[in-house]
Amino acid sequence: MTLKEEIYHKMYEDIVSGNYAPNDIITEASLIAKYKVSKSPIREALIELCKDGVLQSLPRLGYQVVPVSLKEVLDVIDFRIDVELAGLKRSFGNLDEGSLRELEKIAHIPEKELENPKWDQNLNFHTSLYELSDNQYGLLELQKVMRENERFLSQHFQSAWTSASMHTMGFHDEIIDALRKGNLEKALGFLEADIRAIKDEILKRYSFFGGS
Repeated sequence: MTLKEEIYHKMYEDIVSGNYAPNDIITEASLIAKYKVSKSPIREALIELCKDGVLQSLPRLGYQVVPVSLKEVLDVIDFRIDVELAGLKRSFGNLDEGSLRELEKIAHIPEKELENPKWDQNLNFHTSLYELSDNQYGLLELQKVMRENERFLSQHFQSAWTSASMHTMGFHDEIIDALRKGNLEKALGFLEADIRAIKDEILKRYSFFGGS
């Protein structure tokens, strides 16, 4: 990993974790002081973050954390449904017991973590399931979209995702069980319900707080 890539990932994680809020202004000088590196890798990382829509450059001011709209959040979830269901249909005929056992290991959540689900584990399950479709381009795009999903949720809807996951974490096991029994339609239904649950939770909360 290059120094630019290292700075990029550290900044991205700071934004996802809420260390930088929507509309915050980040300056090159503050990042140089924080990471104790030269201007070049900082500037290169900032340019990449702007290309990815995470930041936007404000001349003479710095770089602003791009706020996310409700529509963007919901669009990403709908896109995931389209892509992941298509991937499962494509991989269904190639599934074997070894693949299902690997998915079971990923899906397992220790009892002590049941009340605090981790996004990385959720990401790992969904991308591993899609990886069985043997579409490397699609996998890279899904990984990117899942990270975008995480960033979007972190700005406004982290509690909604946590709440939805606590009620739907069993869907991963249900997907595997349906696949093991050769029931594609049932597996597709559980996969869609798993992804859609966060959308339903967001819309419920948005409506409750007077959104339109």
